[in-house]
Amino acid sequence: MKHFSISVLLLLCFFFGYAQDKNVNQLLEELKKSTSDTSRLRIYTKLSTTYTFTDAEKKFYYANKSRLLADKLGIDTLVVHGFVDMGISHGLRNNTDSALFYFSTAYVKAKQINHKNGMARALGSIGYAYDRLDNKEEAIKNILQALELYKEIKFKKGINQSYVNLGSLYYDIEQYKVAESYFKLALQTAIEGKEQKGIAHGYFTLGNTYKELKDNKKAREHYSKGLEIAIKIENPSEIALARWGLGQVDAIEKNYNEALKQFQIALKINREIKNEYHKDAVLISIAEAYIQLKDYKKAEPYAMEVYNNALRTNFLVVLSKALPLVIEINKEQRKFEVALEYQTKLMTVIDSLNSEKTTKNVVLADFERIRSENDNLVKDNSQIAAKNTNYVKTIFITSVLLLFVVMLLILYYIRNKEKKAINELLQSQKEEIASVNIELETLNKEIIVQNDELEQLNKVKNKFFSIVSHDLRSPLATLKMLFGLYRRGDLSEAELTELLSQLEDTIYNTAVFLDNLLEWSKSQLDGIVVKPTSFDVKEQVDANIRLLETQINIKQLRIENTIEKPVIAFADKNMINVVIRNLISNAVKFCNPNDSIIVKAETKNDKIVICIRDTGPGIAEKDLDKLFNLEHTITTSNTGEKGHQIGLVLCKDMVEQNNGAIRVESKIGEGTVFCIDLPKI
Repeated sequence: MKHFSISVLLLLCFFFGYAQDKNVNQLLEELKKSTSDTSRLRIYTKLSTTYTFTDAEKKFYYANKSRLLADKLGIDTLVVHGFVDMGISHGLRNNTDSALFYFSTAYVKAKQINHKNGMARALGSIGYAYDRLDNKEEAIKNILQALELYKEIKFKKGINQSYVNLGSLYYDIEQYKVAESYFKLALQTAIEGKEQKGIAHGYFTLGNTYKELKDNKKAREHYSKGLEIAIKIENPSEIALARWGLGQVDAIEKNYNEALKQFQIALKINREIKNEYHKDAVLISIAEAYIQLKDYKKAEPYAMEVYNNALRTNFLVVLSKALPLVIEINKEQRKFEVALEYQTKLMTVIDSLNSEKTTKNVVLADFERIRSENDNLVKDNSQIAAKNTNYVKTIFITSVLLLFVVMLLILYYIRNKEKKAINELLQSQKEEIASVNIELETLNKEIIVQNDELEQLNKVKNKFFSIVSHDLRSPLATLKMLFGLYRRGDLSEAELTELLSQLEDTIYNTAVFLDNLLEWSKSQLDGIVVKPTSFDVKEQVDANIRLLETQINIKQLRIENTIEKPVIAFADKNMINVVIRNLISNAVKFCNPNDSIIVKAETKNDKIVICIRDTGPGIAEKDLDKLFNLEHTITTSNTGEKGHQIGLVLCKDMVEQNNGAIRVESKIGEGTVFCIDLPKI
């Protein structure tokens, strides 16, 4: 469980501080009675901290209230901490880009007023955001800067937590000896400051490190010391961590029954204090222990609980840990159909986690190819420039000769009877030079045309790749996995036949889509040619809903095609098919489970209007104008899936090629509607 991730588990402490003695109800009662701004500011700040582990949205609400009131009272230092807490709320909800925005805003504000504690906390938070973006180098860099600031102001708790954070980051990249050195520094700092919670936590982090260094004896000793102190100071979160660590050591030594005792204690504590993240880690440890004991029925409810928790919170990393356990449990109980269903969900999660990295690799590879082609063009242009230089020299020499001849003609005009012949010769040379200049101009125009054609081909190729990666990867991965199960003997021939029949429609629709896509791409590479025909919009919507049926069922969405009678449009059928599929696919991707998608179409005057409406989270007003250009290219769905705006740029291009228009209306929390106008027959 070291990469659950331990850095997230430990970095959380950096932001959340130490447990509050007052519970939420007490603070809310105090808030009702408070009349002064300073009292309300204090309570807002405590409520923001208290809601950290239980309700990230309420944390944001009270952090924002605290920031606004602090700004009104002119307390700039608390404005800084309000921005940091708002960023933490977004970080807890996996909105890492928004979190990074608030952390950066906090740092700028703190720097303006030279508030070093605020600067350090903001830098540590920025390090956390980079860790969530899997950029360990930037994470370490920012936390080191935070450490230096904490040392300047001699803030021991900040110094201690920076050591812990650095150790946890090196722990995650498996540099355990470096991690050990930072954890030892953290423990020493806590001991010097007589900070009992910090000491308990220091023993826990060192226990983790020794566990990874295969020194189980030292690991057990440190977990036990941490547990002893945590019990003494009655700190439930540290007790749960120490129990979990001791259980992991027992599991490594195959003492699974002893491990389960420790895990159950840790689970009970985490349920009581509502620490959802650590609770999921412990649930996975319990499920793994029961699997090792081959008691799959007992393992199942724990694995399903963490799976449902991750599904509810859209935490893809936890889903990627829980789904393999659920799959193994069902396979061992010979529930192959259920296992296959969860295997498909796992492929979708893995695809979402890897899509951004894959896209970057494709773009980088393509960039290298284009740069190579540009180098060749530069070389060709250099050769042409050299030829132009030679022509200029020739023209210059010719001009000098012409001048010399003219002088001779003036001197010997009367006696030179060959004047006419010489003039004719000069005229011929001028015509040749003019002809050479015309040829050069033509050659330059041809090069410009070739560059434009190359750029157009690159655009077409990029559009083609974006459609293929967007629509073909998931069904092909599912089919590949199914055959893999059959080849390993996990499925009988009868079971394979039954499952294939269930996938028949998806495979058929995918094949039809591939044929259409290849035909469209051929027309694009031969030159963009729109072939408008009359077609029924309802049929195209139904076909695309069937194609996306698997993703719709996984997210339990309600989708309705309200087009009852034929609505006939006059446009390129294949291109509009791609547009409809992209818009429905985007609605599916960004909707929450149990949301609705409604498709309708109607005739207005001389146009066909097709609208796709969803009840998803909506789009911020500031982002609406950027949807159809490449300025705003990456968004994140509620399940963490990365969305590249290339699809919407492609939709706009295709609709406009067909003398149509596309528009979007959306509000945060009220859903989104995309409408396209097309000519009618």
